[in-house]
This record gives sequence, structure tokens and C-alpha cells, in this order.
Amino acid sequence: MTRPACPITRRICDTKRRTILVALSFLFTLGVVYVRFIGDAGLTSYITNLKPDQWTANSPSYWDALLDSDTLTGKQVMDYFLWSNRSSCQLVHDFGGTLYANPSGMDGQKSVCIDPQVAPQPDDCLVYSFGINNEWSFDEQMSEYGCQVFAFDPSMGKDPHDHVPGNVHFYDWGLGDRDKHDVDYNWKIRSLSSIYEELSVRHGRKIIDYLKMDIEAAEWTVLPDIIRSGMLSNIRQLGMEIHLVTDAPLDTYRDYAKLLRSMENMGMVRFDSEYNPWFLGDFVQLQLWKHTQGYEIAWYNSNLTRPITPA
Repeated sequence: MTRPACPITRRICDTKRRTILVALSFLFTLGVVYVRFIGDAGLTSYITNLKPDQWTANSPSYWDALLDSDTLTGKQVMDYFLWSNRSSCQLVHDFGGTLYANPSGMDGQKSVCIDPQVAPQPDDCLVYSFGINNEWSFDEQMSEYGCQVFAFDPSMGKDPHDHVPGNVHFYDWGLGDRDKHDVDYNWKIRSLSSIYEELSVRHGRKIIDYLKMDIEAAEWTVLPDIIRSGMLSNIRQLGMEIHLVTDAPLDTYRDYAKLLRSMENMGMVRFDSEYNPWFLGDFVQLQLWKHTQGYEIAWYNSNLTRPITPA
């Protein structure tokens, strides 16, 4: 009988060595994948908070966990601003806006959800419009739709008057977080709750069916007051252009995003977001170049939806 090339004990040892090498190779590969994973887009900080069926941008926990992530990136926070959530409204119409070229498109339009549960009711709707800058297309179209419109802008050098055409009432007030006089511009600034209390004599204590805000970055001061004062619960739809400076650190943009997210957690459902291609800048600290500084975002208040009546 021919003797084996190596003893059985040697073959066992060789098999054990091969098994150990394969296991070590597998663990090394797994470690590399894990390291890359925890550094990729901040996923681990929110994956641990989500169930497998919640790993989508439409889940309530997705953006909360992302904005709390230690590895949040500038691109990700901008993705939140651009998140449209369009499936939350079946019929979205744009009102107002000015046609521009290079690039071509409409600027300054506001999205309105026309779904029956939240749509402004023609001949029985109230609109507040802040930030006119002598461009009345939104206000005139909302008036033509059948709403009573109150328009506000302290920068136009115009006294209070009824704008023609349309059912539009103009006031030279600016929107702020409290009533004050701006000595630098000689403007009268008022809070939303203060304005509403005074004008309720004219329009009654009605729900504001649509609040439009284009107030050149003052929204970051105004929104906390709208939330604190309880006025958010009196707004059925909100359309707003947000404005971003380019030289702030990531935490500033994170705070802006979390402010908007706090409204959404209170029942404001986003149904549209569009970036402004004519308002670009270099976000140096975020390493984003020629990136938009403005987003037109719209929400409806899920706490103020109407029941659907059968046809």
C-alpha cells in the first residue's frame, strides 16, 4: 500500500489554516464595507431608528433622523429643501409669477393645492400675501379665483389702498416677529397675529386659506413667532420662498431645515418644492458650487382638512 503524501494530522492542520484564512478574509471585507457604510451619507445614524418599511423619504421618521445625523452633509440638507412630496396633493396649480429667460421659466409663482379637502373655496376664501415688490400677478389671480386678498409690502413707497384690478387690499406693513418700527428703512413692522387681529374687523375671524410669504430671508425670524403665537393653526395653506445665505456653516442650514420640519411635525404637509435657478451662489463651507439660494415650498394644514362629501 502506498503511503499518503502527508499524514492525516497534517491535512487537518492545512484545512484548519485555510478555514481560518477564509474567515479572516471575510471579516476584513465586512469591516471595510462597514467603515464605508458608516461614512456614506450618514445612513447609520437614522437606519438604526427606522424599521425596514420606513426607509423612504416619505416616512415621518426619515427626515427627522437625517437632520439629527452627525454625518449630515450639505447636499443632504439641500435635498430636504428640494423634497417635493408631490403625491400628498393630487391637483397642484401655480398662481402668479413672471416669465424669465436664461434659463427660461416662471419665477415668483406660488403652488396651491386644489384638492377638495384643502382648496380655497371660491367666493369664500381669504388670502394674505406678504412681499409684493410691485408684482401683483399672484394677488390678482387669487382674486380672480374668488378670494379676498390682503397684500403687504413696506418697501414700495405706497400708501394703503385697494388695488385694481381685483378684490385686493394693500397695506404698507412688513411682516416680523413683533410690532416695531424699523428705523433704518422707516418701515412699520407687525407680527402676523397683530395684523390678523386688526384686519379681522374687515374679513371676520376666518381661516387664512392661503398665506404667501416672500420676505427676503425674514422668514427665519417670522416662522418661530407664527408657531409660538398659535397662528399656524389658523393657516390652511402656506406658500413661501426660503432664502439661504452662502457663507454659513452647515449647522445654520440644519437649523433652518429643522424649523421647517417642526412645522411638518405639527401637521403642515408639504406638497411642492421648486428651486430658483436665477438665484445661485457658491456655498463655500458646504463645497456646493453654483447652487440655488432659494426654494419655493408649499404646504397644507392637515388639521384643517374638510371631509369629502359623496357626489
